[in-house]
Amino acid sequence: MNKKSPIAHKIVHEASEKCQSECGIARMWATCFWSAQVFLAAILLMTWLRRRSRPAHTVADLIGIVACAKLCIGCLLIFNYTQKVVREPVAIGGVYEITCALALLKDAMSGGKTGSKRA
Repeated sequence: MNKKSPIAHKIVHEASEKCQSECGIARMWATCFWSAQVFLAAILLMTWLRRRSRPAHTVADLIGIVACAKLCIGCLLIFNYTQKVVREPVAIGGVYEITCALALLKDAMSGGKTGSKRA
């Protein structure tokens, strides 16, 4: 279990790679982070699929919550890039998270009606 990842050197600096391979708490937080991302994506997908059968304001509230979570994650990824904890691919992921968050916030602020044909 305490092995270096075969691709870690492409996404984190050597000191971070060594720390994570030797530190259980770092692996735990990484697992929590990626698990949260999976659940957020599932919530967003479920909301999108059920959008037509639910009141728009309920959907907009949920989308707003997901958007805020994605905005926080994106900012954390970029911050860690600036602190030389992670490399460029992770920073790009942070930019993507922030971009998605802004699009979702726009949708939530419009009451969940962005891109739909509802008036």
